[in-house]
Amino acid sequence: MVALAELGIVAATLQSMLYGLAVLMFILTMWILLRDRRRRLNRTMIGASFALIVLATAELVVNIVRLRNGLLSDGPKHPGGVEGYFADAAEPLYITKGALYNVQTLILDAVVIYRAYVVWQRWYMILLPTIGWCALLASIIGLNHVFATIHPNTEDIFGPSTSGWVTAVYATTLATNVIATALLAYRIWRVNRRAAEFVPSGRLTVILHVVLESGTIYSVTVIAALITFVAGSRVISVILDLISPIISIVFNMIIVRVGLSTGKTGLPAIGLESAGNTSDLEFAATNPRPPAVVRATRGEVGVELKSMTIDLTSLHETDGTSLNDPDVKHATISTDSSEDKRKKSI
Repeated sequence: MVALAELGIVAATLQSMLYGLAVLMFILTMWILLRDRRRRLNRTMIGASFALIVLATAELVVNIVRLRNGLLSDGPKHPGGVEGYFADAAEPLYITKGALYNVQTLILDAVVIYRAYVVWQRWYMILLPTIGWCALLASIIGLNHVFATIHPNTEDIFGPSTSGWVTAVYATTLATNVIATALLAYRIWRVNRRAAEFVPSGRLTVILHVVLESGTIYSVTVIAALITFVAGSRVISVILDLISPIISIVFNMIIVRVGLSTGKTGLPAIGLESAGNTSDLEFAATNPRPPAVVRATRGEVGVELKSMTIDLTSLHETDGTSLNDPDVKHATISTDSSEDKRKKSI
């Protein structure tokens, strides 16, 4: 069996590498969001990005201090030795790093739920993940209460009083994140499919891929943590330390990839701009390109189409289903040609 001290060294090394990537992603995020001073940004989302990187920094510092104490100062004096120090679930620094991770989890899941609400604009659509988030909060409170009240040197995280709460935390954050991500991705896919005939949809495709990829990265990490914990493997201590920077990376990766791929036009769809509500068609188009000016030659008469705005509220599909759907709004088709103007003048 691998010693916990050795796993602690491995975890701190890998966590430091991922933390460097998290810092890079945070810097890129701030550059994308702040390069245009005229944009009205959602300060809550910017605050969440700051909070996640600060929490990731704090957890890395706590891990390094705990590793030092366990190997050099407190560990050798511990009744169970160095191994007992790292296994002690009541050790203050262990409780601190667990609490920091729990706060990160709450923030990330809340952000995913918020993004799902941005694209649906219906509170009942996010009811189920909101219930899951409340269950996660209750599990976190219960877990930290147990950690704070157990006697030192009596239990590790696999003990009878802690194992149930740890499993509940992993299960609830996984379920909440998967449900919220699925709602977000389905909405983007649905709007993208229905609006593809009328507006440029490439931007939404990029957003859909990024949302799915980021959700998959986080979900796979949590599943790995849940499986290793249920199996009673000590590797859970490594995975737990890696989740902290991964949360910050996943959060900022959406902003970076959407911002670099679509420019500022894709940001409203992920809740980064607060300039009014993102309506369904506005969300679908994400500020589409201005209508193109098309010139065609028909004999000697030049026809110039200057504007074309599609009114989906007055159109119906051939099967009788109305397209007056919340996914697409607004109406008028108008064309103005130079030939019509000539006729009117005559």
